[in-house]
Order: sequence, then C-alpha cells, then structure tokens
Amino acid sequence: MRDPNSEHLALVRRWLAGKAVNNTVGIKIVGGPFNGRTKIVELDQSGLPPAGFPGRPGRTPGSWNPAAKHIYLAVGAPDTTLVWHYEYAGIDTAADG
Repeated sequence: MRDPNSEHLALVRRWLAGKAVNNTVGIKIVGGPFNGRTKIVELDQSGLPPAGFPGRPGRTPGSWNPAAKHIYLAVGAPDTTLVWHYEYAGIDTAADG
C-alpha cells in the first residue's frame, strides 16, 4: 500500500494542481479525445510549456483512424504566465513523413 503522504504523491498532486516543480508542470487538456486529462511537460528556459503536441488516442469507441493526429495548442491564461492549458485545435490526417 502506498503512503498517501509520500513525497512522490505530493509531487504528483502539485503537478495536477498546475504548479511548476523543478521546471515541470501539469497542464490540463481541454477538448478532443484527451479532454479532462493532464499532460506533464517540461518548461523551457523562459518558463513556457511546449507550444503544442499531436496525440493519437488509440482505440476509442467508434471508428478509429490510425493516421489521424489530434492537435493541441498551449494557451496561456490572461492573468498569469503560470496557468496554461492545452486546447484542442482539430485533426491532422496527413500521413507521417
């Protein structure tokens, strides 16, 4: 059984709350097949997250297109530079090059 007060779980809770720890932060995902999840990312030297990411949801209910990449873009909150979320931008069905 894991200790609910362990340092590791405390770190994960801080990431999930959107707090930067050791230049790493958890960013909420809004929209698309990953809606509601959190992506843990490393911030760059200026404290910014990666601009976006392509995701493949794997086998989800309904039709599945293995070539489709769901595109997410980082969006900053207007009131602070430490609050970010990844917003769904659509599907890129172009084949990998």
